[in-house]
Amino acid sequence: MIANKKSLLALSVASALTLSGCFSDDDNNTTTPPPEPTDPVVVAPDAPNALSLVVNGSVVDKNSTNVVPATIAFLENGEASENIVNTKGEVTATVETGDAGNFVFTVKEGAELSQVTAVVTANGYFSKSFNIDLTTEDDVAEVAVQLALVSKNTDSTVEEVVETEVEGGVVDAAITATAAKGKAGANVVIPAGVVLRDANGEAITGTKVSLNVGSADPTSSAAGAVLPEGLNADSAATLAAPVGVANVTMTDENGVKIKKFSNPISISISIPKDTVLASEGRAVETGDVLGLSSHNEDTGVWTKETNNEVTVGALNEAGTAYKASFMTDHLTFFTATDEVAVCNNDVSVNITGDVPAGGLFVDVQSSDINATKFIASGATSKVIYTAENAGKNNVSADATARIVLRDAEGTVWFDTENEVAVCGEAVAATLEAPAVEYTTASFDLTGVCSNDESVSVPVQNSVITYRRADKATYLAANAEGTYSLNNLVVGETYTVSIDPLSLDVAEGQATSFTFEAGAEVADQELKMACETVTGS
Repeated sequence: MIANKKSLLALSVASALTLSGCFSDDDNNTTTPPPEPTDPVVVAPDAPNALSLVVNGSVVDKNSTNVVPATIAFLENGEASENIVNTKGEVTATVETGDAGNFVFTVKEGAELSQVTAVVTANGYFSKSFNIDLTTEDDVAEVAVQLALVSKNTDSTVEEVVETEVEGGVVDAAITATAAKGKAGANVVIPAGVVLRDANGEAITGTKVSLNVGSADPTSSAAGAVLPEGLNADSAATLAAPVGVANVTMTDENGVKIKKFSNPISISISIPKDTVLASEGRAVETGDVLGLSSHNEDTGVWTKETNNEVTVGALNEAGTAYKASFMTDHLTFFTATDEVAVCNNDVSVNITGDVPAGGLFVDVQSSDINATKFIASGATSKVIYTAENAGKNNVSADATARIVLRDAEGTVWFDTENEVAVCGEAVAATLEAPAVEYTTASFDLTGVCSNDESVSVPVQNSVITYRRADKATYLAANAEGTYSLNNLVVGETYTVSIDPLSLDVAEGQATSFTFEAGAEVADQELKMACETVTGS
């Protein structure tokens, strides 16, 4: 339609020029004035260029897979990323997901970035760093990501909060906090007289402080899920395998983090009695010395504390766990570690059955491994970690894990139920379609000029996401302005969100709508502010 209007305009101008005889008359060479300009023509904008990469992610609860409102900080080499941008091309080092728990980003044009660290925080959950792989397969521009957080209050996790007052940043009386539940446990003692300091080494000015101590059962998958990624990023022949974790944070009433102390403080971690130390070939004992690594949530970087170590003390009164202690002058996430042999093989699954149109996620769950990777429709296998990267992701030579394949909303298609060996031979996964009725839908998206509704154009290359209440988002497939919605559960209500990228949408134009899966989805129109061109 728009092309026709342009053609008619050009034709009318050309005809006028031809008929005028170059603005002269054959009899007396009198100049004929040019034709009056035609009426202004409204021209719809060209479709924006398709993004070379779209990362569609959700922050979810590890157990329920329901979405979690969160804050995400993107880091590169410990610094705020300058290469992560939103769909408008604006640098976005920090994202607030809102209640939808969803985030979408891409990479700045020209940037060579294969991975970015995302530090995720949410109320009631342990903060965690994730390393997001930005590489894609051939002819694929989308990366589907789920970042799973662990609640601080589950059967396998615990947190204790102690609040007290200080003056001039100095601890008047010793501050003690103990978190204990089942096999999860950690304890912190800050002696009297210690000066509380911020990340710059300055004494805090606040007068009220809150000490938070958290831990997870080191024998459970919760421990692996709580552990920030990258512990063994520089792994070689051996790994630092976590055998106990403690998450310790402290803030004043102004939100200032206490990161350093004038004198060392004491921290202890519970190590279950039946913990086997691979380096010793036996169960842990009083007097054993373990390694110590710490993770800085502000930089997303792990540090092996080579000048510090964890000493295993006596059994607790119940005779179920040892108290392993160390001294430190800073606060962060800590893990006591044992040295184990590294896996030098792929970690992968072979799939029998059809992966649904919306794809699946594979979860790898154990006390020291935690991974969630996307499997595209049509896939028959998935390499979760290559042999080169297995060790960097805490996979030991004799690693075992539970393998679960599920859709984005948490519906399970395969589950080993128990832990199986994962280093080397691929895990065989036979898909079983769940007792859920799925359907698909599609709609055309058309842009209509608000200043001339007779001018319209298909809206291509938009980023369309859709989700049902409390669940993670899917990314719609785009084909020349027609968008396909897959993995819809019949009878459920879905919300579709439209991001038209650089198109200038008219003020007040809605960019979302809802529909019930199983019913026909109406085609959608976007009112756009269009350019007016005057002919001559």
